[in-house]
Amino acid sequence: MPDTARTAYLFQCKDEDLYAVSHDITGANIPRSPCTLGWVLCEEFQLGQRAPLPATIMAEPVMHGIADRGYYVWRGWSGGSSKRPAR
Repeated sequence: MPDTARTAYLFQCKDEDLYAVSHDITGANIPRSPCTLGWVLCEEFQLGQRAPLPATIMAEPVMHGIADRGYYVWRGWSGGSSKRPAR
């Protein structure tokens, strides 16, 4: 996997502790089945092995998920981005 950082987008499922990352700014490639209320764009960031993520997760699983499926989804986050959407 190349060590080049690429622009990625962090999404939150509206009113849930469910998050996703995609290279698609619209989030259209992220499945709606786990998030029936809709994905809300939180912030843009650089995704790479050495770039910090705006979430308390490791970059490698996110990068592998995006390489395999085009997105990465996870539940739970004890921290949070300063740009998380208002509830």
